[in-house]
Amino acid sequence: MPVLRTVIQDTHQKLEAAGIPDARLEAEVLVMNVMHMARQSIFAEQETEVSAQQQAALDEFLERRYSREPLAYILGQREFYGINVVLTPAVLIPRPETEGLVEQALFMALMGMESTELTIADVGTGSGAIAINLAIHLPSAKIYAVDVEDAVLDVAAYNVRVHGVADRVNLAIGDLLDSVPEPVDLIVANLPYIPTDRIPTLQLEVQQEPVLALDGGPDGLDLVRRLLNQAEDKLKGHGIILLEMDSEQIPVVQELALQHFPEGSTSVEQDLAGMDRILVIHRQAVE
Repeated sequence: MPVLRTVIQDTHQKLEAAGIPDARLEAEVLVMNVMHMARQSIFAEQETEVSAQQQAALDEFLERRYSREPLAYILGQREFYGINVVLTPAVLIPRPETEGLVEQALFMALMGMESTELTIADVGTGSGAIAINLAIHLPSAKIYAVDVEDAVLDVAAYNVRVHGVADRVNLAIGDLLDSVPEPVDLIVANLPYIPTDRIPTLQLEVQQEPVLALDGGPDGLDLVRRLLNQAEDKLKGHGIILLEMDSEQIPVVQELALQHFPEGSTSVEQDLAGMDRILVIHRQAVE
C-alpha cells in the first residue's frame, strides 16, 4: 500500500495538472479528511499506509474537484471566524473577507452602541455563519437571521443548533427585512452584489454556487436599494447598517444611504487585502 507522503505528492500533482488553484494546500486538506487526521499529523506520520478504501474515497473527491465543484461543498463544511459551519450547494460559501462584517459588528456592539441588549438582523444569512458568531460573542443580543428559501434556512438551522445558539438566533423566511418583526439596532448584510453580466466571468468554482446568492442585478445593487428602503421603518434611531460590497459600489451606496437617512453618516472599512469592503451607515451622524 502507498504511504501518506506519496499519496499527498500524487494528489498535489493531479490537482495541479487539472489547473486547480492552491493545488498543494487542497491536496493536504483532501488527504486529511480521507485519513481523518489533523494537519500536523499528516506531516508527522508521513510513512503511514493509505488503505485501498481510503484511496478510493480520495479518488472520488478528486473526480468531483476536477469538475470544479468547490472544495467546501465536497467537504461539506468551512471554517469561518473560528467556527466550522456545515454547507450544502444551497448556500454561499463564507469568505474570509466577510469575517470583517463580524468584527465590525462586534466592535459597534461592544464599543459604540447605546443599548446593552441589542437586537440584530443578519439579512441573507445563508449558512448562518455571521449570526452564529454574533450570538456566541454577544450572549445578551437577540438576533434575527433571514433568508428567502427553505433549503437555505435548513442549513442555517442545523448550524445554529450545533453551535448551541438556537435560543438567541431567530430564523425567518422572507424578503430582506419584511420578516423581522421589530425595529433593530444593527443590520448586518452580505447581500448579492455581483452585476448580472459579470456572473459568467467568475471563477468556475464560484459559478457553481447559488446564483440567488451572487446576482445583484444589472449594477449589483438591486437588493441593497430595497434593503435601504425597508430599513427606514426597521432601523432604530441610533441604528447602524453594515454592508459588504465591491469597493467600486461604495460611493454609489453612500449617496443612496444619505438620501434615505439625511441626518446620518457613513464610513468605510477595509478587508484583509486592504480593499474597501464594508460600508458603515449610521442613521444618526456620529458626533
